Amino acid sequence: MKEKLMPNQPCHGTSIEQTSRLKYYGKILWQNILPMLAILVVWEFVARLGLMPRALFPPIIDILEEMEFQISRGLFFLDIGWSLYRVAIGMFFGIIFGTLAGLVLGYIKAVERWLIPIFQFFISIPGMAVFPIAILWFGLTEKTIIIVLAAEAGITIAFDTWTGVRSISNALINAALSMGMAGFKLYYRILVPAALPMIVTGFRQGFSRAWRVLIAGELISASGYGLGFRIFHAQEFMQTELVYLDVLIIGGLGLLIERLVLRTLESYTVERWGMVH
Repeated sequence: MKEKLMPNQPCHGTSIEQTSRLKYYGKILWQNILPMLAILVVWEFVARLGLMPRALFPPIIDILEEMEFQISRGLFFLDIGWSLYRVAIGMFFGIIFGTLAGLVLGYIKAVERWLIPIFQFFISIPGMAVFPIAILWFGLTEKTIIIVLAAEAGITIAFDTWTGVRSISNALINAALSMGMAGFKLYYRILVPAALPMIVTGFRQGFSRAWRVLIAGELISASGYGLGFRIFHAQEFMQTELVYLDVLIIGGLGLLIERLVLRTLESYTVERWGMVH
């Protein structure tokens, strides 16, 4: 006699999946957040011992008090919001450009032969070195930051997308062509899914480059708000606690987005499409 599954009976597979997901996030917590907390505890201990001048190495408690003050002024979340807005817009255009360029580079050999050396040339140039040229063209404006961010992310994403397409088996492409797939259908049904793990890896690496360049760009071009701008402003007035606060926020946000969001997405695409490179 077959057993009936009652409506309120939990699904065993779902329970295992939820447990596995909790273990995964617990592992991320243990490997990334707890070590950082340990560093902060040691920091507080060393600062309280007075081994270094307080003006140069303030205790964590003082930095937290500065954070409370910035929140009360309404600047804390405003600066974070502006920085995230800039990097999001830059990543949006970078993802569009980089993904499309990488797909074309990977499939059309003539384009690859001419443009890959150019991409390799630009990917070796630090983003900070591009800002003076961008400022000459566009001035000290928001547009300057967005363009440089999009270029930094886009070139990185294009390179990884190209690598992903080039790693696709010729047998798979030939089989798709023999079945009548060509043009957009070939890209949509074959190239993009097969290269997706490397494309998402490009998103993660592109974000890392864009995030670093963003802070440098805000030091130069930002008009009043942003974490990079706030650091520069605080340094001019020797507001050490504010400088350290924004440095910690920059590192924490970058780690959070890169590890919890983009790396999780990267792992999912590898598992979903079964492409482990």
